[in-house]
Amino acid sequence: MCASRTIDKRVAIVRLFSKYENARDVQRRWEDHFDTTPPHLTTISLVNKKFDENGTVEDLPRSGRPTVLSEEKLEEIEEMVTTNPQVSIRLGAGQARIGKTSYHVAMKQLHFKPYRPTLIVDLNEDDFDRRSEFCEVWLEKLENDPNLIDHIFWSDEANFNMNNTVNRHNCRYWARKNPHIKYEIPNTRRGLTVWCEISSDVLVGPYFFNDTVTGPLYKEMLINYAWPQLRRNHYYFQHDGAGPHYAIIVREWLDEHFPDRWIGRRGPYDWPARSPDLSPCDVFLWGYLKDAVFKQPLTFIQELTQRIEEACEQIPEEMCPKVCHSVQQRLHVCINNGGQFVSN
Repeated sequence: MCASRTIDKRVAIVRLFSKYENARDVQRRWEDHFDTTPPHLTTISLVNKKFDENGTVEDLPRSGRPTVLSEEKLEEIEEMVTTNPQVSIRLGAGQARIGKTSYHVAMKQLHFKPYRPTLIVDLNEDDFDRRSEFCEVWLEKLENDPNLIDHIFWSDEANFNMNNTVNRHNCRYWARKNPHIKYEIPNTRRGLTVWCEISSDVLVGPYFFNDTVTGPLYKEMLINYAWPQLRRNHYYFQHDGAGPHYAIIVREWLDEHFPDRWIGRRGPYDWPARSPDLSPCDVFLWGYLKDAVFKQPLTFIQELTQRIEEACEQIPEEMCPKVCHSVQQRLHVCINNGGQFVSN
């Protein structure tokens, strides 16, 4: 724990601040007067605030239970969070020896906010040009036909693992400004495989694959489950370049039912590899569902299945058009970034 500031040092803080009118200058000049570590910026601010409000730097008598959020305690917490910005509320409160409620108050007073990391995939060198080319093609199509964005089905599969490696719902990074933390993740998936598709007016799914997804199983799903929704005239269908999507029997089926209107690996419109940041399913749907599904611990696969179904039913109606319409802006950002990954 940081040493308590004596009355003499509090007075020195006020005098130095009155002279230089800048908290950082107080820190710089501290060594001219003391051989101790300079006070934190928060301590300087709190001491001067107390002096302005009470006309003294001494602690006034308190009635009832004394507060634990003294300037020393806040200074201790600030140093702890600055050193380890990923410390949880539970661990942080335990290390500071205060309750969780008091710790939340301290975070607010110190202007720390929790930020979630962004999960990204590692792009290959030739991915940047392919992503930029795809974005240019579709921006031109959308500019020529502004209503086209409402006539695309965006589809994808995702794994819902009982033991997620990175669960953004339980991951926080405390900072005063968003540090835009990103974690690279492998572009492979294992676990319970779920398929969904989303357009600006409907969510189709979830569909659960009981076995490893293959070309024949994927085609069977398209015919028996997805096609009743997909058979709208002049709609486009999008999926990524996963192996089952690239199977000859799948591409032949898509060529027959979506002539010149499907987006995918080697399709009429070639979907760029490793581009989940351009798909509404990855940008919104999977994160939303996993936040809802993994709020509480899971024990059985049946429970996982039920939670996924319930979470899909509870998606706000206005979210579908919102996330689909955001694709056009993401295409612009991708081009402006030279094909780099588009953060949320």
